[in-house]
Amino acid sequence: TLRWVGPGGEELERLPLDPDAFCAWSAPGNATGGLVYGHYGRPQDMAQLRARGVSARGHLMLLRLGRGSPAQKVAAAAGAGAVGVLLYPDPQDTAGPGGGPVL
Repeated sequence: TLRWVGPGGEELERLPLDPDAFCAWSAPGNATGGLVYGHYGRPQDMAQLRARGVSARGHLMLLRLGRGSPAQKVAAAAGAGAVGVLLYPDPQDTAGPGGGPVL
């Protein structure tokens, strides 16, 4: 379950996650932190965050699928100090024939 919490720790929203999307190589446990958007998680994306003074240390990273493997994205986020990664398919990158989402 993904829980959005407010500054005082109060639960704002709870989103159930698809158990079929579980990654068997993930570390067990919970990850808690702020959310940092890292585009595709490529080296140039991480460099742009650093140039803007944005740190992923202790936070979760939200990264788009595509333009690199999920393993590369997770390794880059871990190297930046992130405590977890949320990967999402952007319809702009995953649209199939007719514009519908396809994975």
